Amino acid sequence: MVPFLDNIRKVCLYPILYLLSLVWIIIHRFRIKNGKYEKMPIPVVCIGNITLGGAGKTPTVIFLANYFKKNNIKAHVVSRGYGGAFKDIVFVDPRTHNAYQVGDEPLLISQHAKVWVSKKKKEGILEAYKAGAELVLLDDGYQNFSIAKDINILVFDADVNLNNENIFPLGNLRERPRPAIDRADFLISIGNSVSNKNLRETIFQNYKQKIIDGKFVPNIIPKLKKRKLVAFCGIGRPKKFFSMLRNLNLEIIKEYPFPDHHFYSSRQLTKISDIAKKNNALIVTTMKDFVKIPISFKKNIYPIDIELHLSKNKKLLLELKKLVP
Repeated sequence: MVPFLDNIRKVCLYPILYLLSLVWIIIHRFRIKNGKYEKMPIPVVCIGNITLGGAGKTPTVIFLANYFKKNNIKAHVVSRGYGGAFKDIVFVDPRTHNAYQVGDEPLLISQHAKVWVSKKKKEGILEAYKAGAELVLLDDGYQNFSIAKDINILVFDADVNLNNENIFPLGNLRERPRPAIDRADFLISIGNSVSNKNLRETIFQNYKQKIIDGKFVPNIIPKLKKRKLVAFCGIGRPKKFFSMLRNLNLEIIKEYPFPDHHFYSSRQLTKISDIAKKNNALIVTTMKDFVKIPISFKKNIYPIDIELHLSKNKKLLLELKKLVP
């Protein structure tokens, strides 16, 4: 009965959602055409996606932040701080701030680079510049046209079939793929060899010079390979995290998916802990989720550290290095 009611609801709402999607498209085109594209005093590298989360944007920001650090380039990150309580510009201090204040992604990134949370991109960039930044990594600014970007990087989850997606709120897309791809300098496709190849041969077939293949490489401690596991996460695509664990031949006895940027209650964490204890299992989650966990629960939860590996990225790295003489 419930699935039947859900189908009826979708049919009734479809005309409204379709109309709202058209309005969204018109507004987006207007913003592109009438954007200010204001030049900033330091180079801006924008990392974005065209879906509503789950593409791999945050690991890409961390990868680039670590690259600049290794090359002694003072790169700061400017993020919107989705889910955080602060409304003004804030420099993220992982020693004093928590995810409730600055958002889970900025708090995670702050372990690798200096991060500014700012609802207005321009103001955040200017603060980073005043603080000595030589370059800014603009986290999730691809659909912002108020400032000029020196390099645009568009990140894709290769497992997502964009041909089956619709524009928000009818679907999961922020904008149509083709125009978004045309604006990008580099396209990072994150997936396995099969899904990356499929993306190259379909939607990316005319953009071969822009494509960089990527994959996530998890760091699994030996202890987790010998035990039953209870997994939970609140990311864009929880199923991808669970599938990754299963593909590593880990014994997952229970999965708990939550919405992206979800903040966990003590009741929810207690329930997960009780299930794990009852089954003599360990608890695992993502690093993004782990930064939101209260200290009293952290000691019994194992975060899975995931590193992004990029192949054939020499052109990208050379272009990035040229931004700062």
